Amino acid sequence: MNKIKLFILILFFFIGIGGAKEKTKAPEFTINTIDGQKVSLSDFNGKPVILDFWATWCGPCRMEIPGFVELKKKYEDKIGIVGISLDRSKKQVVKFKEAYKINYPVAMATREIVKAYSDIYRIMYIPTTFIIDKNGNVYDIYVGYKPKEDFERILLKLLNEKD
Repeated sequence: MNKIKLFILILFFFIGIGGAKEKTKAPEFTINTIDGQKVSLSDFNGKPVILDFWATWCGPCRMEIPGFVELKKKYEDKIGIVGISLDRSKKQVVKFKEAYKINYPVAMATREIVKAYSDIYRIMYIPTTFIIDKNGNVYDIYVGYKPKEDFERILLKLLNEKD
């Protein structure tokens, strides 16, 4: 019986149940958008941010982006959303942004931003979406399609959190 208790105790220790989740600071970035502007993570200080790594040819990305457009429209200046395209053709991304009426900054991925965020969570599949809290910490990371309602629930939780 004592071996079972010891095993469970060790298991809880290694998987961190009951412990505080360590916060990881989101890497700061400044990147040129496809519209010729600069956008930085620090532009959104005090706001939750959705940082979405995506591509025009990605089916789940195409499903997810209209939800981000709706969230940005609904919450306007209370949240930040930045799309980081992993496409090779800027021209294709510009057309896509217009077709999908994307209302938030979109930038072409740079080696630096991909490396910085891959150091936290290796970006192997897209969409990979980082949720960053109002204090600039990575709150969560999602790989694959998530419906708008899931992101909205998280954003509302982060918007209502006391600092």
